[in-house]
Amino acid sequence: MQKRYVKALILFFIIIFIFTILSRAADSVTVAVVKVQMPRRGSINHETVIEGNIEASEKNKIKIQEGFKIDTIYVERGQRVAKGEKLFCIDKEEIEKQLYKLQIEIEISELNKQSLELQTYENIYEEEIKKAQIALDRAINDRDINIQINGVELESDKRAVEDAESSLNLAVMQKEKQDAKNEELLKKNENEKKRLELELQLKRNEYENIEELNKIGNIVYAEEDGIIDEIYVKEGEKTTGGEVMSIIDSITDYIFTGKTDTEKAKYMKAGDLVSVKLIGKNAPIDNAEIKSISPEPEDNIVKIAAAIPKNSNISHGMKATAKHIYSTDEYPRIIPVDALRSDAGQYYVLAVDEKNAVMGKEKTAYRINVEVSDKNDTFAAIGSLGDEEIITKSNKPISEGERVRVEK
Repeated sequence: MQKRYVKALILFFIIIFIFTILSRAADSVTVAVVKVQMPRRGSINHETVIEGNIEASEKNKIKIQEGFKIDTIYVERGQRVAKGEKLFCIDKEEIEKQLYKLQIEIEISELNKQSLELQTYENIYEEEIKKAQIALDRAINDRDINIQINGVELESDKRAVEDAESSLNLAVMQKEKQDAKNEELLKKNENEKKRLELELQLKRNEYENIEELNKIGNIVYAEEDGIIDEIYVKEGEKTTGGEVMSIIDSITDYIFTGKTDTEKAKYMKAGDLVSVKLIGKNAPIDNAEIKSISPEPEDNIVKIAAAIPKNSNISHGMKATAKHIYSTDEYPRIIPVDALRSDAGQYYVLAVDEKNAVMGKEKTAYRINVEVSDKNDTFAAIGSLGDEEIITKSNKPISEGERVRVEK
């Protein structure tokens, strides 16, 4: 009988042992395995990569007056040219037509100016005032004589003096109005003469430029060594008065230009250095300096311009990216951004707490609401945290109150 009890007891413990093993095995499958990390001091790096282009800082823009027919273009875009090299040729007949047209316009403007200079502004009411004053003097004299004869002022004499005074006052008022009008006309005359003089100066300069072009055989030459940047006309087309061609000077500086959003640009300022990487090139160009950050017509977009250090391996139009890194001051607490969670606009983290249970000690996740001071794609600066072990990774989704197993 006793042996039976012993066997039963042994069997009981064996069953308990088996269930414990099974329970632990099941626990290892159902309980989330997590990695934890304590907050630490550190900075947040904000890295921004901007796509853009290399551009020449200055271009020699060649402009020709409107109405010239381009006869021959001797160069192509991207071609290197030397000072004095032929660029393009203008139709000679068109030049002669333009010279004749300008000559006529200059003569007309000169005649108009002479006409304005001969213009006078008289005031006819000056003579009216003289006449009215004579009439008033006569009426006063007649009144005074009659007073001496009759001993009293006659009503007719009184009215005559009053009428003469009214006529004089009216003439004075009319003269003042005419003086003001003449002064206004004189100012308009002076302004028009100045406008005509400026117009004449422009037309004379234009005439001289075209005449100079005609003297050198209607061919435009390169003024400096450089590279043809853009050609805005074709052979046989007429000029519109704008640019015909632009040339990049051989000794010009280069800039990187690109666009980014205002949120990223808030970490940048003029004078910051960026690293520029040319597409297809391995080695980046360091120490390019941001010169300007300017708003673009698109909403929340800014244009970044950075000066490139002297480099013989770059040219206008090359594709490039610029990388800017801004490092904040140290924060007391930063955590991996993967540990950060949000719920209804509230950021929080899950920390690990160890408690005693029936099966021994077990670890559970609990929630801590936090305020985010700053963050990037890797780290977040957090307030209201101590030295808690923060869950940074988990092999399955977890929530507050669930049991977890910390991976060593």
